[in-house]
Amino acid sequence: MKTDTTHAPAPGITRGRKFDQVRDGAAVIFLRDGYAAASVDDIARSARVSKATLYSYFPDKSLMFREVLRATMDSAFRQQPFAADPASQARTELPRVLSDLATWALSEPRLSLLRVMTAESTRFPDDARDYDDALAHRVAAPLAQIIDGWIAAGQIRDHDSGQSSRQLVALITGQVQQPALLTGTTLPDAQVARIARDAAALFLSAYGLQAA
Repeated sequence: MKTDTTHAPAPGITRGRKFDQVRDGAAVIFLRDGYAAASVDDIARSARVSKATLYSYFPDKSLMFREVLRATMDSAFRQQPFAADPASQARTELPRVLSDLATWALSEPRLSLLRVMTAESTRFPDDARDYDDALAHRVAAPLAQIIDGWIAAGQIRDHDSGQSSRQLVALITGQVQQPALLTGTTLPDAQVARIARDAAALFLSAYGLQAA
């Protein structure tokens, strides 16, 4: 799995010609097996390097894991989860926005990242907080901006858009990601669309959409 890096490596990590190759090979194993079950031998094979080369870049397994988490989060949250036409009507646009969010939430590396972050949140609490912050700032906050536009246009009543956007994100991601994580299967497109429509209807009912 190719990851992207927009941050400087943590202290103790050495950059070099094969750094990306090693990190990306480690990402495949960590995202598949988690931290504890990932073996250095498997990581070296995945990265197609010797263990000596592996340790020359990452002298500690936890450093390697945290670098994989940071790089994967950079990649996972780089893609915009949705977009909306500023002149759109909330009644018709919100179901599409939430459907895009559901599709985004079901795609990799977001599912694998969520699985690993959930499993390792106690062991790596700082990284778990970083994941939660990324979800808030890169997903919920842009959705709140869209909602604010509809408030300004007089389509829905004024309210705490930050709170309602977080509720919508939790409603959508929880419904589509949980089955995928627990059963390994992705919901049919028709069911994803229905979840988005129902969530939009719930939101619009709660916040008093005005007739266009």
